[in-house]
Amino acid sequence: MGVEGRGERLWFLDWLRVIAVFGVFVFHTLRPFDDGDWHVKNAQTSEGISVAIAFLGLWGLAFFFMISGSAAWLALRWRSALEFLRERSLRLLVPFFVAYVLLSPLQYFIEEHHKGRSTASFFGDVRTFFSDLAGDAPLWLRDTYHLWFLVYLIQFAVLGLPVFLLLRGRTDWIARRCQRRGSILLLAVPLVPIHLLLLAAPGPEHGWGEFVFFFDFFVVGYLVMSDARLLAAVRRDAVPGLILGVGAFVLGVVTGIIDFLDGWWPNPGYSWPYVWYSPLITLAVWGWLVAVLGFGLRAPALQRPLPPRLARAAMPYFIIHQPVILALAYFIVTWHTNLWLKYAALLPTAFAISALLAWFLSSTPVVSQLFGVKRPTPTG
Repeated sequence: MGVEGRGERLWFLDWLRVIAVFGVFVFHTLRPFDDGDWHVKNAQTSEGISVAIAFLGLWGLAFFFMISGSAAWLALRWRSALEFLRERSLRLLVPFFVAYVLLSPLQYFIEEHHKGRSTASFFGDVRTFFSDLAGDAPLWLRDTYHLWFLVYLIQFAVLGLPVFLLLRGRTDWIARRCQRRGSILLLAVPLVPIHLLLLAAPGPEHGWGEFVFFFDFFVVGYLVMSDARLLAAVRRDAVPGLILGVGAFVLGVVTGIIDFLDGWWPNPGYSWPYVWYSPLITLAVWGWLVAVLGFGLRAPALQRPLPPRLARAAMPYFIIHQPVILALAYFIVTWHTNLWLKYAALLPTAFAISALLAWFLSSTPVVSQLFGVKRPTPTG
């Protein structure tokens, strides 16, 4: 179903959400073959794939959160604060717990056996998994795997609500200063010192620094949608945004950001290279977000309704895709052939199986709601 306002449907947001889900899928199919650590790894890795991972990782998830913030604005146009929180709970909290209970133990079993840390049976590893679920904040649970995205979104909905209510009717000052060409890109400026201060804060993977980083873009997604002048500015500045995104990313690659991230990302901390790369990351991410959202607003193909089956399958597809990738990669990485043949087998097979499972989950009564599918309304 389309993202709705008051009597209007902004179909481009639905299309961008589906494109973002597919982007996350491609990102995860590449992870067995890049230079970084992951749940299942191939013996041979690729520097080119590592660059692609750095590129997608810089802005892809931030774009996902920005789209979610935009959808929050549309939901709050015709829901009360309590209705908004109830709807977020049904669409996020319920599928998170269902998926965590059903799918995280499977991913734990695959990873532990692939890395040689366990020789237990599946049910033995399941018992081990559930023996201690406590995790570090802000995820609160351990081994959430790709479901950390939903944990963030649940908390963003709660923390963002008072911010959203505060912003209502108070965007005129910002909107008036974004009327000149390229000026929407200046919204990244106040984010630079925040990210510089917090992104390198010590802590676990998906810690508070990353939490704030993505929360900022979640709020910006709401902000942009809340004023027609800001949305028009994004549409107008798609090309300058692309130039900023490409330029900042290329500058980062030329000055060694790939090697920096390989060593820094697992153990973040402050350093002089970080002082250089952190602003580049923020600028590159914001540039790409403006570009993709702006071109999404412009593209005629994205202004038409999303096929209902595709819309309904988006959340189940996101939930199911990584366990499918891990299960297939567990066997594929053991093949005695080159990396690219392995990837050529993994990508289409994982896509087909994930699509089939997502269609089944989204089409089955009751089960579909457990996996985050919106209940059909009388108007369709």
